[in-house]
Amino acid sequence: MGLHHVNFHTARHQPVFESEPYDTMMRMTIRAILRERRILCLAWELMPTHLHAIVADFDDFPRSMILQYLKGDTSRAFFQTYPELRMDLQGGHLWSRGYWATRIISHHQFGATLEYVRSNRERAELPPPVPLEPYGT
Repeated sequence: MGLHHVNFHTARHQPVFESEPYDTMMRMTIRAILRERRILCLAWELMPTHLHAIVADFDDFPRSMILQYLKGDTSRAFFQTYPELRMDLQGGHLWSRGYWATRIISHHQFGATLEYVRSNRERAELPPPVPLEPYGT
């Protein structure tokens, strides 16, 4: 098992999630995908142009598969909900190719990374996201 800080960006770093409806829809979608795909994610934050997450991978569930699910499933759901945006976003690409990842190897590094992910919106001087309903409601 490995613990990783991952980050991936919208296509051409467009601030797609500055819009509250898009941000709220994507937050609900991310939560659903994490639950449905049984992805062990200790923290995540959606920013206007990117997503940060701390995820755990396993021999039978590698990081590459986790990111494929996160990026693919969220993109599909986004364009099903907002098909009119497909052409505005470079021919239907919500996310840029690839992702950035670093392995978390110490308790100290985990604490610093967790604080970084959790405080990302505040450091960028963005308002807190609209609260989502708890699971199962």
